[in-house]
Amino acid sequence: MLRFSGGYNVPMDANPFHDWAKVIDCGDIPVTSYDNAFAIQQMEEGHHALLSRPPYTNADRPGVSKKGKTLPRLITLGGDHTITLPMLRSMNREYGPISVIHFDSHLDTWRPKVFGGAPTLQASINHGTYFYHASREGLLANDSNIHAGIRTTLSGLSDYDNDGYCGFTRIEAREIDYASNDSFVGGMQGIIGRIRERVGTERPVYLSIDIDTIDPAFAPATGTPETGGWTTRELRTILRGLEGVNLVAADLVEVAPIFDTNAELTTMAAADVLYEVMSIMVKRGPLSV
Repeated sequence: MLRFSGGYNVPMDANPFHDWAKVIDCGDIPVTSYDNAFAIQQMEEGHHALLSRPPYTNADRPGVSKKGKTLPRLITLGGDHTITLPMLRSMNREYGPISVIHFDSHLDTWRPKVFGGAPTLQASINHGTYFYHASREGLLANDSNIHAGIRTTLSGLSDYDNDGYCGFTRIEAREIDYASNDSFVGGMQGIIGRIRERVGTERPVYLSIDIDTIDPAFAPATGTPETGGWTTRELRTILRGLEGVNLVAADLVEVAPIFDTNAELTTMAAADVLYEVMSIMVKRGPLSV
């Protein structure tokens, strides 16, 4: 159990370490390094073993899961973004199809033939295709999913068509610079508004954050950096704007500490982003009805 003397989040008016929730570091899910297919299965089962446990708070009260139980919230820290697929498979067992907010510089809905060539079934599941597979498996709630921070190059505009078929709409990183007018709200407030409108505040939502959402000037230690991203401050502000959204689980991925600066800019940014996510979850309250 984690308790700190500090931890009060001034903009959120919350302290996730001193509230109703018990914050627990559950350690690592052991996975093999020799068989990717089996490793993905291990991740799903390890995640579900934790997800299906009674929570510390309100375990005896009805909840929003499809079995009517109150479940714990899980935040998963990962390397390769492929881990989101087994996490979503685990979530599907308890919640059914779920809405996703995806912060990333890349779509990650690419068809396997486009991204990686898919020489084998296992090779078709990777950090650029996992949402394609999640869509095909019925893990995503229809047309209630959204990307934010996108600034990747494409194989062509058909990538956007395919992204729509997977149930996503997109907010590009450059839209943070768009000015407001009579019919459009620009900047961070416009981005926050579009995300909230897409997912609502009642349905269960899974939040996936790739650290490369942040510009590599502020978070260089990642596998596929893209320039032109948001600052750490901008991402944290946008996340705070999601207060009230029903986040039932989250992940933060693609942090590669071995590539970080001596000042550990990336790991510090990741920790602070997680702090905002925890604050949102705690302010929302237990997953009970």
